[in-house]
Order: sequence, then C-alpha cells, then structure tokens
Amino acid sequence: MNRLYAAESYYSITGAAADHRLRVASSDIPILTAMFAAEVLAAAGIASRDEEALRALGTAPAVDEQWVRVCARDLYDHAGEALVVAGPHQPPSVHAMAMAMNAVLGAPGSTVTYIDIPENDAATLFDLAADIEADRVKTLVVLGGNPVYNAPTDLHWAEVQEKVDEVVHLGQYFDETSEKSDCHINAAHYLESWGDAVAYDGTVLPIQPMILPLFRGLTESEVLELIINGQPREGYDIVFDAVTRTLGGGRKEFEKFLHDGFWAGSTGSNVPVSFNPNAARDMVMSGGIVSGNLSSSRLELRFIQDPSLDDGRFNNNGWLQECPDPVSKLTWDNAFLISPRLSHELGTTAADPLVTVVRKNPNAHKRGREQGRLIEITVNGKTLRGPAHVLPGLPDYTVVVSLGYGRSVTGPIGQGSGVDAYRLRFADGLSVHSGATVARVDGVRELANTQEHWSMEGRAIIREANIDYYRKRPDFVDHMGMEAHSPPPLGLDEDGGNRRDTVGLLERSIAGEANRGNSAYVTPAFSGDHQWGMSIDLNTCTGCNACVIACQSENNIPIVGREQVLRGREMHWIRLDRYYSAGPGLDKTDIPKNPQVSFQPMPCQHCETAPCESVCPVNATVHDEEGLNVMAYNRCVGTRYCAQNCPYKVRRFNFFDWNDRDRDRVYEGPLGPRGMDEISKMVQNPEVSMRMRGVMEKCTYCVQRIQAAKIEQKVKAGDSGAIKVPDGTIKTACQQVCPAEAIVFGDISDPNSRVTQLKNSNRDYGVLAYLNTRPRTTYLAKLRNPNPLMPDYYDNPLSYMEYKSASGASGYSGGEEKGH
Repeated sequence: MNRLYAAESYYSITGAAADHRLRVASSDIPILTAMFAAEVLAAAGIASRDEEALRALGTAPAVDEQWVRVCARDLYDHAGEALVVAGPHQPPSVHAMAMAMNAVLGAPGSTVTYIDIPENDAATLFDLAADIEADRVKTLVVLGGNPVYNAPTDLHWAEVQEKVDEVVHLGQYFDETSEKSDCHINAAHYLESWGDAVAYDGTVLPIQPMILPLFRGLTESEVLELIINGQPREGYDIVFDAVTRTLGGGRKEFEKFLHDGFWAGSTGSNVPVSFNPNAARDMVMSGGIVSGNLSSSRLELRFIQDPSLDDGRFNNNGWLQECPDPVSKLTWDNAFLISPRLSHELGTTAADPLVTVVRKNPNAHKRGREQGRLIEITVNGKTLRGPAHVLPGLPDYTVVVSLGYGRSVTGPIGQGSGVDAYRLRFADGLSVHSGATVARVDGVRELANTQEHWSMEGRAIIREANIDYYRKRPDFVDHMGMEAHSPPPLGLDEDGGNRRDTVGLLERSIAGEANRGNSAYVTPAFSGDHQWGMSIDLNTCTGCNACVIACQSENNIPIVGREQVLRGREMHWIRLDRYYSAGPGLDKTDIPKNPQVSFQPMPCQHCETAPCESVCPVNATVHDEEGLNVMAYNRCVGTRYCAQNCPYKVRRFNFFDWNDRDRDRVYEGPLGPRGMDEISKMVQNPEVSMRMRGVMEKCTYCVQRIQAAKIEQKVKAGDSGAIKVPDGTIKTACQQVCPAEAIVFGDISDPNSRVTQLKNSNRDYGVLAYLNTRPRTTYLAKLRNPNPLMPDYYDNPLSYMEYKSASGASGYSGGEEKGH
C-alpha cells in the first residue's frame, strides 16, 4: 500500500487523501522544499556544499523539522518507488529542487517519465500590451480568452484594448471582453467542433463533433483559416490536412484515426534526461528564497482555480454553480477561506452555544443558513469585500479565495455569484501574494452551504483504520457501530451463529423470510432474474464530485438556484458528505487546526427493508422483484413521510415545477410562463422521465440503463433463455464517470460478479445497519498508512479514535471488542 505526504496551504482533496498532511503557507513552500532537499541529500549520504547551502536558507516557520527529516528518510528508503511532485503554481526554484530530489531517489525511468514537448516561444500578454502602447497593433483577434476579466489587474487590459483600432473576439458567450470589442464571433462548443489534441504522453487524439453547431458557431481553426487564406473551410478538412501533413497517411489512415480515437504510433518516446546540478543550484540560489513572515497584519493571499468554475469560463453553467465545493461545501458563491485562528482574531467565529452537545461549527448559522461575515482584503491599495468562511486545516495567516466569480458580463445563471478575486491579482503574485491586510466590516452575506454539520460525533458512519491495525484485525468493521453490540439484524443461523458471519452473501441478502431476525417487517420476495446492488470503496473515493454531476446529467435532475439551496432544497441524488475528524482529545467548543477529512458518497441505499415504504400512504415507493427501491411518481402525493423516515436523508422533494418553469419565476405558479424551450429540451435525457412538482425523487440505480440492457439481452437470447445480463454490461452514471473506479454496480445474485466479490470483502459494511434496513448499497472501509516515526503519527485514524472514545470501547478482549 502506498503512502502519501502532502504539504499545502489549501485543504485540497489531495491533502484529504494524504496519510500525513502539513499545513504550511505557500510563501514558505520554497524554504520547506529546501529543507526536504537537504534531508534527502543527507539520507543519501551525499555530503556536499549543496546540502550546506540548502540548510543555510533557513527553516520554514511553524514546521516541525522532525516531520521533514522522517518524511525525507522514508522517501529515500523507498528509492525507485518514490516521487516528489511540486505544485504548478510554485516558482522554478521549487521545481528545480523537486527534480533534484527525484534524481537522487532514482525516480526517472521508474516513477517519472520525461517526454519531449515543443518549445513555447509565444509572447506574453505584457509583450502584447507593449506593442499596443507603441501603436504596432491595428487589429486584435482574441480567440476564446477573456483578458478584460482575468488579466492581471496592474495590466489594466480594458484600457489597453480600447487603444486598438479594431478588436474581434471569438467566444461561446458574450462576456467582458466581448463588451469591449468591435465584433463578437460565436464560438462552437467543443462537442460541436472538429479538432485534434495531444495527450500528456504525446499521443495525437481527434476531437469529433457530436452535433452540428446549434448557433452556427466557428472553431478557432476555422477563424484562423479565414484570416490567413481569406476563404472559409470546413473544420473536418482543416483537421484532415493538418493531421495527415504532420503524421503522413491519407483518407484511409485518417478514418482509422477517427475510429480508434488515437493515431497509432504517435505516442512520444521517453527522452533521456540528465540532471544538471549546477543549473539547479543557480536557479535555487538566485530565486530569492525567503520566508513570508506572515502575521495578522501581513497575510498571504492564495488564489486557486475553482473546483467547479475553473478560471470563470464555466460561470454560467448551472450544474457547476450548484455543485458543492469538495471541502468547503459552498455553492453559488466563493468566499474568503480563513483559518480558525485568523477568524478568532477578526471576530468572525460563531459564538459558543449555551449548551454544547455536538462539535461547534466555527461558521455562524441562522435558521440553517450560513452567515458569512464580511471582511475586506487589501492588496497593493486594491480592496475587495466579501464573506469569510472558516475552514479548518489552513495555515494561520493564509487567506484562500477561488477565482471565476464576480462576473460583470455573463449569463443569467452566473449573474451576481460571488466576488471577483481577479481584482486583487497582480502580475507579481498570480498564485500567491504576501503582504495583504484584512479588516472586519459590518454586514453578512448568506452562503448557500450544503453541509452545516461536519462531525460524525463518534458514530461509525465512515469506518476506517490504519493498515497495520487492519492486518491484525481484518474484521474490525464488524466490531464498529451499534450492530456490533445489538441483536443480529439478520437473525441467527441453525447453529445459533450470527447469519452475517456464517451465511453466504446470496442467502443472507436475498432470502426474505430467513433474514427477518427480530423484525416485524416482511421482507419482499426478491424473485427476479437479477438482484442489483452497489459497492462503494471509501479507500479510493477522492471526493471529486464527478459522480454528482454525472448523476445530474443522466437523470434530468434540475438546478434549483441559490435561494432554494439556502432553504436546504438542493436536488442532487448523490450527496457527497465531508467529515472532519479531530480526535477524542479536542473539546467540543474548540475548532481543530488540522483535522483529517473523510468523504462518503451517499445515494439511496435501496434498503431491502426500506423504512420509506412502510410509511407511504399511497404505496408510491415500493420494491420491485430485483431489489430496487423504486418510485411510482404518478402515485406520489407529496406527504414527505418517506423523507422523514429515511435515516440516510437521500430523498429529494420537488417543491417547484423546475422542469416546466423559469427558475427565477417559480413563485408565480400558474400565473407565470410555463413550458421548456427547445434548447433546454435538448439537455434532457429522453430515457428518463421528467418529474413534476410535489413528488419525491431519489437515486434509481439508473433504472433506464438496467431496462435497456435487459431488453438488449433478451433480443440477443432469442429462444435460448439466456436472459441474464453479463456482469459489467450495465454501468450506472456515477460508476461510469468515477476516475478511481470506487463505485461498482452489478448483480449480487451472480457469485462471480465483481460487486459480489467486493461485498464479500471483510471491509464491507452497511451504514446504520443496526436499524435493520439491509441496504443494497454497502461500503468498503477506508485504510490509511501513516509512518510510525512521524511526529503526527496516529495509532488509528482520528475518526476511529473518536468512535472508540464515544462508545467507551477499550479494544479487543477475547477476540471481541468491548462496547457501549
């Protein structure tokens, strides 16, 4: 099992996955890297003036030198299997030191591969500005960019652009640059375009349109062709000529290129690279590596690409605006992310509750709405006001803000969302600026946050352990949670043993009467040819949100807008929960400085004894013969009893007719316009029904894909009777998009299916299984691999330790764990 160390100024999903995470200001990363490089050289026994020079650069403030020393030793002990990666926003000196460490660690050829890429000799935006100021540019063509919005603020691009006689802008939307241009050309979407691309390994790939341009848009290559040759050409012809002229071949080879999706043999060959220590030494020593010397009067401002909106190009995309940030869980807004210490000094931390029952949330809430208290950040005389959001895990005096919000010219979706952080972004600090100041001002902005509470409060919702503990106690998940101490939910076998431990998965999951245990609920008769189930591996889930958007796209899930999210009415069928764990030693009124983060996708669990079914007065939520908890939308009358009775809170109620009303005029009801325009209709999946106002909806395991596969298999089977769908044929939308393959769906009645094999793992468990819900969606426990020599080593993950403390468990005794 691998081991991941992370040193970062923002709590990223990489930091969340790390076995050891160091919170450190970005301005101190260069000195920290020098410390690492010196220790790696020392571990390798390379005593030289380079090591001495690196140590002479100093020590990063608030960094435990033992943390650096042990980490470096661990890297060297795994030479040939180790890798050092520097963030793309780091200066060249950091990348030079990372390359030096990789060379010492034997990474080239094992964990690092170098490929040859064309040299980039393009001029900079500042060079272009100088040419414009010198009156050397008469016509300016902007292809797809938006410099009026996102150019460095000290460039004053809007004023520079106005000095050009004629400006032509190509873009998918009319934006800030279009407003300052003489002509705007509609750009084709990439799904409407012909083009080509080069993968990271040099492989040439085709870009093929899925549809003709809806609005007669042009691609960049078509515009350039028109400018250079004066004649329009089809995108297909342009790409054909470019690819065949570069790679050879003719029409036959090009058609194969389109069919295969890559050009065979175009993958770049590995380039032998020899490390030049003299060049690296000069780069490091001339880089001016100094500490940021941060304090409450001298802050570091860290700019990040937004996880959803990127640099602002997706600002008008409702799916992405409403997709929660993986860590902060904010939607429709950015905020100034600040540490608990800085929040305390500014006075933006929520007041202590009169009675402390659960972990204190540092962000104030009123009627469930986060109250983002306003602060002002000043950089080089420029001031920006916005809400503060306290995020544990940040360095004390680092403020993090997402780019891409605060657009002045955008579509109706993005209008009014967030603050424009580009106004504080200067050329000498595109990623990090040291020397910012902050002040608290009156007022609040309500933030649409989808997760108010962040602690599991000692419950075994997410189960995780260290790999060493798992090797000693591979059944640790069975000794966690209430079901480890309550009567067996599935009852006893003939010999009096727990059916969970002695009976096979197929029998204990599907046989109804035998599994009743102490339940009065009569298990449905699962007599179908397939029995569907899902397994989600928490060890590989990174919390990236891809499943959330894929589910929304596949199942026609509407966006509801900022106001409705504030009211807790978001519609996503998958809720990606984020939990902080601080360990049992922290007082409930204290805020953790550097907690561990755990993620858990939470769709409908498709419980075999579903609590929602027993309370539905009209039998709208029922089980089918293949184990799906399905919804008969036409029966639903909107009592919402099912949502109240669902312990997982995964059912969503349609408060408004989202699919037939304008999102901004839903309160007008029948007095407002209704009907979906033709373009919006094209977004919808025709295989999925459109739900109306007043009905409950939830995950269906993509039942439309299940039915399509069953029909196709029956057609193939003919009279043979082989109607069972082969394993792997059906992929739910969330499973298909998951980059880590953490989600697996299939037929649990097939003993050889992948989902069955995963559910037979000793890491498999059901959330809240003691309630006798018998969920068909189960989870594989997360394993961490900390270094026992590290100063922040933990015997088990902090969430496990919180569980042990809350439950009063004292460890194994006679093979069983003491409990509540």
